Amino acid sequence: MARWNEPNNPVFATQTALDWALEHVEYFGDTVFVPTAFEYAAIRSDWDNIRTWLTQQDLRKWTSRPQRRFLASKGKYSFRYVTQLDPLEYLLFTALIYRVGDELEAIRVPKTKKKAYSWRFLPGTAGQIFDPDYRWHDFNQRCRILAERRSCRWVVVADIADFFAHIYLHPLENALDRATRRSPEAYCLLRMISNWNAFVSYGLPVGLAGSRILAEAAIADIDETIQGLGLQHCRYSDDMRIFCTSEAQARRALEHIAMHLFETHGLTLQSSKTEILPKQDYLDRFSESGERTEIESLTSRLQDLLDEAGWENEYEKEINYDELPADTQIEIDRLNLLHVLSEQLEMEHIDAVIVGFVLYRLKQLGIDEAVGLVLDNLDKLFPVIDSVVKYLESLLDLDQRSRYRIGRIVLTAARRVTTSTYERMCLLSLFTKGPEFDNENAFERLYQDSSEPAVRRELVLALGRADKGYWFQAQRRLIDQFDPWTRRAFIAAYSCVPQEQRGPFYRSLRQTQDVLEKCVMNWAAAHPF
Repeated sequence: MARWNEPNNPVFATQTALDWALEHVEYFGDTVFVPTAFEYAAIRSDWDNIRTWLTQQDLRKWTSRPQRRFLASKGKYSFRYVTQLDPLEYLLFTALIYRVGDELEAIRVPKTKKKAYSWRFLPGTAGQIFDPDYRWHDFNQRCRILAERRSCRWVVVADIADFFAHIYLHPLENALDRATRRSPEAYCLLRMISNWNAFVSYGLPVGLAGSRILAEAAIADIDETIQGLGLQHCRYSDDMRIFCTSEAQARRALEHIAMHLFETHGLTLQSSKTEILPKQDYLDRFSESGERTEIESLTSRLQDLLDEAGWENEYEKEINYDELPADTQIEIDRLNLLHVLSEQLEMEHIDAVIVGFVLYRLKQLGIDEAVGLVLDNLDKLFPVIDSVVKYLESLLDLDQRSRYRIGRIVLTAARRVTTSTYERMCLLSLFTKGPEFDNENAFERLYQDSSEPAVRRELVLALGRADKGYWFQAQRRLIDQFDPWTRRAFIAAYSCVPQEQRGPFYRSLRQTQDVLEKCVMNWAAAHPF
């Protein structure tokens, strides 16, 4: 940011942008891979005051608040870092994206060119951020049309490796400069991102909707570069398809893109997902109208259906069955999803997209027959542990004994099966919404045996839901030793203490200078655990 001058005047978020940002997080969550922070319910309950405070903050002087980063399983032997921002900072970040989003969209290849289908900015009601008419399904259909043209003989299929984690901030700075003419809001965005990265010059937080908008702007030149070759192409995020007349032309195009990515962005292509295919091979493998190979399993059939419908991208919050094409819904409803799950669990490595969708659909249908499969294979399901917990949370119609058994197995997994902070946190979040899964007598021991703040935060919330008022009274003098995330959880969960006893504790905290802590305290007092 050396060549960006700090704005002379204060920079403030607008009420309109903040209202939209809160609606966005309430509908879509604050990040893809982590349970949405409970603080947003408190923020909504006191939104007029919180919004007023946020609009008074000069964003050019904003000091980053503590975020959370987790190493999460991507596959059996692969990982990604996922980020959860402080709720107030996330709202300000998203409000800034709202402000510059249209300008960033304007520097991309126009939608009418039918080149780039990923994450087209179009804010709408209920916090909508992306244009619903530009999704993977539309990308896949356009690719089919281009592949079926007589001029096409070969197709380049290319995938960028570790896209979000390795995006250089210099191209992003150039994109913001070009789009906004060094607007004060763009300066504040860059400053915020630099602070998150501890001034490392690369990487955008994985799982944030706003990161996708910024990433698309940063690599908008890739579409222009391919167009400059005079070739037809289509791109969805880190996935590119280039349609060529010969194998030699395809190889030259692939080499040109690989060189541009590395020299301009410091990015490389993922070898396992990059190849040059004859036209018919491409149509058979990627196109919904191509002649299918013999389907040997239900998993293969579901994979084909989801590929056709557009649900490959790993950064989606979850697959929304209701948004799938009607004919795809009919075909999926004919499948035995329990058998699909069984097939996946028999494989050495599960397909996270397939299993995540199956768990989502089983949750949506209220089918509890998968409980045994899920609980017996938790160790294989860690790459989709957030989806596992959402499925288990939905099983409130089971009898108390069954729910107790689920809780006991989940606690055992959190204690003995995994050492991952992220996986333990997700598992323990099962107990933070209410007492339905019981096992409350294990929480105190597990808290004492745990040292990770993220794990302890979930256990604090679980202890509050379990109405362990005596535990909170015994721990109240230690509150200043907690990290900010655990401290807010303790303040909220302390509301399980009888009113006449919690009043003095809350009064002792009234002098806190943190606006979010005050908000949580007022919310908890009005909505005790």
